[in-house]
Amino acid sequence: HGTGTAAAAAYRAADRPMNSQPTLRYVTAALNVNYLRPTPLIESLEVRGRVKEIKGRKVVIEAWIVAAGEVCVRGEVVAVQMPDTMRPAELAS
Repeated sequence: HGTGTAAAAAYRAADRPMNSQPTLRYVTAALNVNYLRPTPLIESLEVRGRVKEIKGRKVVIEAWIVAAGEVCVRGEVVAVQMPDTMRPAELAS
């Protein structure tokens, strides 16, 4: 959820269509998860997120999981744009 949201936010911030070239791909640089209460196994889970910050190649995403109307988990993802050195040659921009 975090890296996909980061990529979508970066495309929007750059006023570019999704998946336009060069491709904007993001990887997780940091992940913080706070478990607030037990998460039921039988309930449907709702995952929500929002962009907290965009700064250069870094996007910070807040996310939370809701079960039976209650937030069970809160997290924060720091995603950074994937460096060209991590991309397969055919995807490098």
